[in-house]
Amino acid sequence: MVPDSKTALLPILALFAVQLIFGFNYAAAKVVLEHYPPTVWGAVRLLVCALVMFAASRFLVAPEKRVFDRPFLAKTALYGTIGMALTQFFFLMGLRHTTTVNAAIMNTLTPLFTLMIGVLIGIEKATPRKWVGFFLAITGAVVIRDLSEFHFGSDTLIGDLFTLLNCISLALYFTLSQKFLRQNSPFWATAWMFLFGSIALFLFSGSELPLLFQGGLDQRFFIAAAYNVVFATLITYFLNAWTLTKVSPSLVAIFFYFQPVIAVFNGWYSLGESPTVRTFAAMGLIFGGLGLGVVRKK
Repeated sequence: MVPDSKTALLPILALFAVQLIFGFNYAAAKVVLEHYPPTVWGAVRLLVCALVMFAASRFLVAPEKRVFDRPFLAKTALYGTIGMALTQFFFLMGLRHTTTVNAAIMNTLTPLFTLMIGVLIGIEKATPRKWVGFFLAITGAVVIRDLSEFHFGSDTLIGDLFTLLNCISLALYFTLSQKFLRQNSPFWATAWMFLFGSIALFLFSGSELPLLFQGGLDQRFFIAAAYNVVFATLITYFLNAWTLTKVSPSLVAIFFYFQPVIAVFNGWYSLGESPTVRTFAAMGLIFGGLGLGVVRKK
């Protein structure tokens, strides 16, 4: 799945960093959604990230790589809508209407959808090694969670459906944008995708936009919002875009299974929740699946 161990080291480290950041984002997003509707907040965070990246592009992207033609803008608009606007909207709507446990478990379907779409459009090969790796990882991700807290019913149905749509839209973004990101500067392209994604979400917001100017926001909100914008959006989306230029979409997606492991260590450190035998067994399955996906068969 990857070129070789030396050239794959930095992308692998970047993917671990992305999942480490996402592992703490569920709680931060919940805090922000107590104050802002999903579309309004999604639009704001994408716009802020776009402005920051456009400003930084003057120093980080060579002038000849700052493409500004019709095909480039058309593709960034498409991928920005799919990979930024829709994923932000579906993720936040899902998190707003379902439990964090439901959202975390259902998001483990993203790598599976990524592999399936990649196979359908011809950029991935469905080898037995990949399927076994995905099966081990998804089994571990489900086992590590307390399934007694998973509730699939009328009170979470809308949120669960939005979470499922988030998985599909993210898988589409990973698979469809790979070739485009390899042909252009990932930094410059991501800035434009942020911009188009924010425009789409502002249009979705409609009558909810006046809520953007509400007051009474406390320190807890600003800390969560800063984490959500800087780490869970700006850094993670760029790292995902960059790694898509180095490795396959299914490899980028399979690292989603690292998130439950992060949640376990976070609970151990901050809440004193000691891991059980089941926890270590599940972690073994996850790392086994990651190993099959990352280590190239000689």
